[in-house]
Amino acid sequence: MKLILIVFCVLFAGLIKTSAQQNLIPNFNFADPTPLKGWRVDFPYQDWYKKNVTYVKQTDIAGKRCAVIDLPPGIAGNEGGKIETALVPCESGATYRAEVEAYLPDFSAKVHAEVFAANPRPELAAPPDPNAKNPNNSIFRIPEGEGHPALIMIYRKQFPDPPKGAKWSKVETTFTVPMEWDVNLGKDANNRSVYKKVKPAYMSLKAYTYEATMGAGKAYFTDFKLFKTKGPDASAPPKGGLAR
Repeated sequence: MKLILIVFCVLFAGLIKTSAQQNLIPNFNFADPTPLKGWRVDFPYQDWYKKNVTYVKQTDIAGKRCAVIDLPPGIAGNEGGKIETALVPCESGATYRAEVEAYLPDFSAKVHAEVFAANPRPELAAPPDPNAKNPNNSIFRIPEGEGHPALIMIYRKQFPDPPKGAKWSKVETTFTVPMEWDVNLGKDANNRSVYKKVKPAYMSLKAYTYEATMGAGKAYFTDFKLFKTKGPDASAPPKGGLAR
């Protein structure tokens, strides 16, 4: 009897822990009556994605409410298309687990977790990645808006690639938000690189679809989940460079 009681208590404690984890992504499964409510699909400030908003719609397929990225001919092999969750606050040094489901009958996909900090020089197109080949690459910057300051990407974790095919598959990853980051502000009067330490403030999940083809096609995504699994760790890695 004691053994049964112990086993029951352990299982009950596990259920409490699981239920206590809160998915931080709003409208994660597109259940809201307003299509794509809370989702970021319009990127007029990003050179490659000015038309992205015209490709993304809400739909249902294979039993799931989801977003479809419907790319016309010539797009998949060039810029591709993407959808990003709402920006949600993050905690420096905390560890998170993230999940995304994909249905990929036509194209391949990449999924990322991305962390942002307040841009210390929002008036400049300064590169957030010290090793960036193109310092004006606007995909790393978000202008001020919707209750947040101008932001700069400081960390990115790539998920395992979801498999292609006409069925739903889930990919997941874990990552630890850095405690702080050195942002490259450019060069000083002596041509030396200038850096400023910033603190992580927001994070989001992103699904991007592409293929080496000039043909049209579709990719579907849903069930974007993000859970905090561990509190802050003062030695949280990494300390420099974007994690690819």
